[in-house]
Amino acid sequence: MKLGEFASRYRDELPRYIVVGEDVTFKNIVNVLSKSIDYGDKGVEVIVVVDRHQKPIGIIEDLELLEILSPHRRWTLSILKPPIRKKAKDIRDILNIPIGRIARMNHPVLRHDSTIKDAIDLMDSLKTRYVIVTDEKDRLYAVLSSRVILSKIFEKLVRR
Repeated sequence: MKLGEFASRYRDELPRYIVVGEDVTFKNIVNVLSKSIDYGDKGVEVIVVVDRHQKPIGIIEDLELLEILSPHRRWTLSILKPPIRKKAKDIRDILNIPIGRIARMNHPVLRHDSTIKDAIDLMDSLKTRYVIVTDEKDRLYAVLSSRVILSKIFEKLVRR
């Protein structure tokens, strides 16, 4: 199945995400996220960072957000660039960094005409739970998660 077809068919089950420009500060993202919390619904799982032409250039997953804001920093994430790990020791420093400098730049992006197998292979090779799907003009079309993809594969196997 093609990713565009999968995204259309299961749109209601896909991860919730917000789209932000690369120059927006992390502080603004935190404000947006706090205002968008709906306790009766699932929250935002992914932040997709786009350039000035609305093309995806990076991604921040929900668990990475927790790590960035964690006061203990027990784990070191490979996505965090040196300005965050070495210079920004105070949370106020982190909040003023443009989101484009925090986002995973080696992000999983596939066109809508790629296959589910392509998505699984790419997520596995990049060790990520999400893939960004783009349209024919390389603009954001959808965000898919390994959880949704695998649940649909298992549902199909169980029905056989």
